[in-house]
Amino acid sequence: MTTLEVSRSPLRWAGSKRKLLLTLKRLAPQEFTRYVEPFCGSLSLYVALKPNSALVGDINEELVNFYRMIAWRPKAIATAAHELNNDEATYYELRSYDPRTLGAQDRAVRFLYLNRFCFNGVYRTNRQGQFNVARGKHMGSIPPVQELIEFGRLMRRATVRQCDFQELVAAAERDDFIYLDPPYAGRGVRDRGEYGVGAFKEKDLDRLAEALHGASARGVKILLSYADLPDIRSRFPDWNASTLEVARNVAGFASARGSVSELILRNYGT
Repeated sequence: MTTLEVSRSPLRWAGSKRKLLLTLKRLAPQEFTRYVEPFCGSLSLYVALKPNSALVGDINEELVNFYRMIAWRPKAIATAAHELNNDEATYYELRSYDPRTLGAQDRAVRFLYLNRFCFNGVYRTNRQGQFNVARGKHMGSIPPVQELIEFGRLMRRATVRQCDFQELVAAAERDDFIYLDPPYAGRGVRDRGEYGVGAFKEKDLDRLAEALHGASARGVKILLSYADLPDIRSRFPDWNASTLEVARNVAGFASARGSVSELILRNYGT
């Protein structure tokens, strides 16, 4: 079943990322009432777990509209996306549109098409909030119609909100399970507009820690994955920690490729 990769990293869930997903699935709690994901750019763990009830959210308006529409009209969106030509002219014509002038369904089709054919799967906007990523050379493809229909059916189990992560964490209740995979916002990371206007930054780490400690005190089960940095470890000193080496290619160039340590924190037992 398809997943998108919008709010976390330009990488698709492939190679060592699949290894990370398997680790996350293994470390997820066996029982919980509702699945909650505040940075829902990929929803890979949601797809893997297939919970009966979910609350997911993101600040990305285009992503949220896509998830809502794929739940409502998956066949129409999938069919329309497959009917578009995979060429430069079509890509840049769609990219030039102001999505706010489109209907919700056409807006979802545009988002899906651009996400699949843009450079390295990057979601980036300029200061005016306009998507400005070039067409890729080694691109993905539109998932099969039936796969998108199945994804749409799964999305009907979820309530999708456009909101800041703190609002979604605050909505989690006892025995809910929160999974968070925030964009990497460490020191020295240049802001090129990835993940859209208002994306998670280093200054938000204190808000993140405050929100998660509050949810933990309410009896919420929490799983957090992030780059293995002292700034994160110091904020959750008593949580169970695991590390995993994963490949990163954030910049999209060979010189930026390498292996980094992913830190996986959880406030519940192993």
